[in-house]
Amino acid sequence: MSKAKKKNGAEQRTERRSAFDIKIGVATRHQLFVGLSANISSGGLFVATDQELKRGDAIEVRFSIPGSEHVFQKKAEVAWTRPFDQNHSDRQAQAGAGVRLLDLTNDEKQMLNAFIQAHDPMFFDV
Repeated sequence: MSKAKKKNGAEQRTERRSAFDIKIGVATRHQLFVGLSANISSGGLFVATDQELKRGDAIEVRFSIPGSEHVFQKKAEVAWTRPFDQNHSDRQAQAGAGVRLLDLTNDEKQMLNAFIQAHDPMFFDV
């Protein structure tokens, strides 16, 4: 995920994010599954899934962004999780996990940033 700054005791995202549904392949130590990314930044992404992931889990993600043939196959770490919330009807209801991409190359960061620049950015306060 993106680096966060502390503001009044709460974390605040510092990197631009883009809302875009991208299919993500996820491999954990014990399972393989596919989820959807509800948003992406050059530091990480949210994987919408009902599979159980825990903060700190080491995973591998595989995805590509629209308009690019490059396949990102990256080591990642679960930074936070969110259970399904039946009180919300939008993206906030989605169960899943925020994952931090650990081994992006500079070229890959540039590809992600170019993709994000071409789409409506979002900023999240946590």
